[in-house]
Amino acid sequence: MTKNIFFFLAISFCTFLIAPTSYACDPLGCLFGGHKQDALILGEVMSAVDDTRNIKIIFVFPQNQVQSLKDGDKITVSNIAKTINLTDEDVKTMSVGKKYLISLNKNDIFYVPAWGIYEVTGTSYSDAKLVENKSIDDEALQIFINSGGTEKDFAFDYSGDEPVLIRNGVRQESETKEKNILRYGAGLGAIILIGSLVIISRKKK
Repeated sequence: MTKNIFFFLAISFCTFLIAPTSYACDPLGCLFGGHKQDALILGEVMSAVDDTRNIKIIFVFPQNQVQSLKDGDKITVSNIAKTINLTDEDVKTMSVGKKYLISLNKNDIFYVPAWGIYEVTGTSYSDAKLVENKSIDDEALQIFINSGGTEKDFAFDYSGDEPVLIRNGVRQESETKEKNILRYGAGLGAIILIGSLVIISRKKK
């Protein structure tokens, strides 16, 4: 019994020592925090061969840990097909001229994907827009990009009918929800307008 207790305490102690060096975060949280990520950039695809892309850097985020990287540099990103958030079809569409937020790890003279690659439009971090923006995760990522990587304090409340983004402790109205409300309002307004015109035309007769 004494040996078992000693063994348990030894394991617990080792776990305590190791725990501070590991990171418990989801891919988006790790991207925001720069955990197990060497570089985070906005970049434009300059050439594409198989699952390798040559990228021109548009902006280097403060989460980047490769001090030599700067705007305008060109880097090679390999193993694109292993990007955790991309399908095979997504990889095939990563063509010349397209722009992306790219989380990377350095591997000798080239880079490999770390926490994800996200297509954007725009010319800088301040006007970049995610091509896919369908969830509160995407909304948080959009805010993060446009802040230049400085806004990263997000939480997500899934307790209600629809998830809610919490930004710096303040609950946010979902942009997706707002767009749906606007579309619904516009559609309803069009129906009312058409109905009114029909009634007026009938009265004139």
